[in-house]
Amino acid sequence: MDSARIEAADFDAVQDLFHSKGWTDGLPVVPPTPERVAQFLVAAGLDADYQLGFYEERRIPVYAEKVAINAVMAGCLPEYFPVVVAIIEAMLEPGFPIHVANSSTGSFTLGFLVNGPIRNAIGMNCHGNMLGPGNRANSSIGRAVRLIQLNVLGSIPGAGAPDPSHGRAVLDRSMMGQPAKYAGYHIVENEEEFPSLTPTHVELGFAPADSTVTLFLIAGYHWTDCHGEQTPEEWIDTMAHYVIGTGKLTAAGFGILLLPPENARLFAGAGWSKADIRKALFEKTRRSVAWVKQSGFKVRFHRPRCEPVEPGDEDKFVAMAASPDPGSLFVVVGGGVAGSWPYYLYGAGGPGSAVKKKIRWQHAAAAPGPVVSALEPLREMLAADDYQLALSDDGAGVLVVEIKAGPEACADCLVPKPMMRGYFDKALRDAVGAAAPEVRLIYPEDRRDGASAAT
Repeated sequence: MDSARIEAADFDAVQDLFHSKGWTDGLPVVPPTPERVAQFLVAAGLDADYQLGFYEERRIPVYAEKVAINAVMAGCLPEYFPVVVAIIEAMLEPGFPIHVANSSTGSFTLGFLVNGPIRNAIGMNCHGNMLGPGNRANSSIGRAVRLIQLNVLGSIPGAGAPDPSHGRAVLDRSMMGQPAKYAGYHIVENEEEFPSLTPTHVELGFAPADSTVTLFLIAGYHWTDCHGEQTPEEWIDTMAHYVIGTGKLTAAGFGILLLPPENARLFAGAGWSKADIRKALFEKTRRSVAWVKQSGFKVRFHRPRCEPVEPGDEDKFVAMAASPDPGSLFVVVGGGVAGSWPYYLYGAGGPGSAVKKKIRWQHAAAAPGPVVSALEPLREMLAADDYQLALSDDGAGVLVVEIKAGPEACADCLVPKPMMRGYFDKALRDAVGAAAPEVRLIYPEDRRDGASAAT
């Protein structure tokens, strides 16, 4: 991968050039110099030409270097890049409706939830103004995702406006847009303050030491005043009432409840778990399709209100989410210490709108810079035979080294795994001595065979 190199006289010239080409979101960008881009790739342990996924609807392969360029432009630091990578991998998973966010006349956008140790390691904000400005990691990671949608996935906004001077095709047909189309809904869970309210990634089957992102297609949100509610039951009644009032009940989609600390304290103090909250909200918001029609709500997009009730409508149901399961109705603790203003975030109502992804990153104790540098000769040796090297942390201090075969890979060029393992062990010992991490080596055939055992 070798992106085009462009010379500019100074910072102002970079801004003028990028704006004239339609490469920005309308705000100034950080010049993506080759040195900065290389730092980001090192931080994620990725080669420039490593393919993160494929945008099926527009037939676009998405490469690590292109993603890194836009993350630099957004103002990210290198240590944020593994989070950006995980979000992009999630959005390109089969079944995630990224094309809806990129092309619909509706104003859909993306939201992402970050869990695990990486939140604190890179200084993300799960407290006051979590969804707003003020935190570099939250804001720049979200902005990077939007710039990638613009510049890599081709979603240029401005439908109906005069032909843009930059000449790029306007493929984002959003009629109105929304502020969250700048940096998405950047949600970070407060995992430490209420231990009895299990962190979302743990509820979804990950280990507490794993760092994860969960990606959503989001249509909008509604916030509610729950200051007067003094018991969990009263709180649930009020929240359910306003959730129903949004008209966004669904049979197949997800719902997200952002639970402020003041409210989390109410539930934790009464002995409620997240499962209890989900079950109560699901039951209180569950209504038949017949009730929806009779109450003057729409059953789905592009349909009229007050449709006639049909046979079977009494036996079809909608609610705040498709089910009270943790992968359908998300309860996330976050926000400022004072205030009872819970948020309900809703999607497009269809299935496949939330994807979970483990973040590949190195803990600071593993000295990622020296580790990656130590393995660079081995990376170059493997690249000569069209093999890629991907590094990740399994969350327990083990360095996962995966060798991936490219289309022109030399099948007979890989030495036996025990010998290759020795190469990696020696390179790491020479570089960082006793701090060298344990290595788990994965060969291409391990993935084909459904195995990835350490050797």
